[in-house]
Amino acid sequence: FSLITAMRSWNVLATSVACCRFHSYVKELRVSAKRLEKRSCLQSFRLIGEAQCRRCGILIEWDPNEGENEGESESEGESEEPHYCSLCSGRYIRRIVRRSKESL
Repeated sequence: FSLITAMRSWNVLATSVACCRFHSYVKELRVSAKRLEKRSCLQSFRLIGEAQCRRCGILIEWDPNEGENEGESESEGESEEPHYCSLCSGRYIRRIVRRSKESL
């Protein structure tokens, strides 16, 4: 879902070989992924966000002001009530607990 949103911000020449604009973009995605795979390691690559949508998987910054009266679950570090996702519009955003091995 988030890849489709990202692809919508690209300016790609739709080829006549593809059956449609969407599949032209999917082909460009494959080409781009191959280029990225060949790059040297990017040690500064880190995930962003303190929350994740359990529906679409996007990571976002946690907004502590949304649902101010919602309690915190100390054992899991999650809000009892999820926040709304701006990408898929579902109420699936939950605070995440960072796992060890941050270097991966």
